[in-house]
Amino acid sequence: MGIVVCLPGEDRSRLEEALGEAMAPFRRERDRAEELEIWDGWYIRGGLDGGGFELLPGYADDPRLVHEGPGPSLPGRCAGGPREAMALAEIRAEGAAQAGAAWDLWQELVPLHPPFVPERPGRLWSNPEEYRTELRARAEARVAFDAQPLVLAYREGVAALQAAHRGHDLTGILHGGSVHSVSHLGKREFVDEETACLPYFPYVLTLDGWWCGEDGPVHGACDGPASCPHPAPTVEPHRYGAARYLEALPGDTLLVRVRCHL
Repeated sequence: MGIVVCLPGEDRSRLEEALGEAMAPFRRERDRAEELEIWDGWYIRGGLDGGGFELLPGYADDPRLVHEGPGPSLPGRCAGGPREAMALAEIRAEGAAQAGAAWDLWQELVPLHPPFVPERPGRLWSNPEEYRTELRARAEARVAFDAQPLVLAYREGVAALQAAHRGHDLTGILHGGSVHSVSHLGKREFVDEETACLPYFPYVLTLDGWWCGEDGPVHGACDGPASCPHPAPTVEPHRYGAARYLEALPGDTLLVRVRCHL
């Protein structure tokens, strides 16, 4: 899994040591609660594989940037560095413009096509034969749903919007056109839903030692969730990502993209 480790800015001069200290409470094969037994290996990664951070203009030569190898990262990318160098809010704003344009497109197309028929919900099954029947019914329903003129026109229009986009990486929004959402949400709600995960960094190790992963926050300073007296952070991992938490950190906070072997 990938996780963004947050460190005080002054730790840049001792980066490997500081990362090791932050990660240590969650190492596997420790005599602690199962929730703290997470990783058995980690390494810095992100500047060369596109999974790291996009930089704001003017920061490409910042000595505080982190790269996973002796050479530079991809142009405009890095594996880590100060929060103020990262295009976090900018990516969200660009995504909001893209999602807003998609919502407007739906409104334009609705009066030009036959009424939209939502996809039928799945039904319960109690035995293997009912399960197979339900799978066939769902497949047929999806084909019929995808064939609707309004759905086809909307998805074609969204694909054109995305193809024409020149800017930050907006991977993860408007998946399949997000037809179900755009058909019943207001513009603001639709935009908020589509940009909630931008940029997509779903897991984070906070400045105060909370591992916010797939199963929720775990505090490395305590022996386990059952005995932890500290209020958990509102990072909202996985579903909404950690973007809003990261954006609110002080500008000199180091953000480092780390890959873990679980």
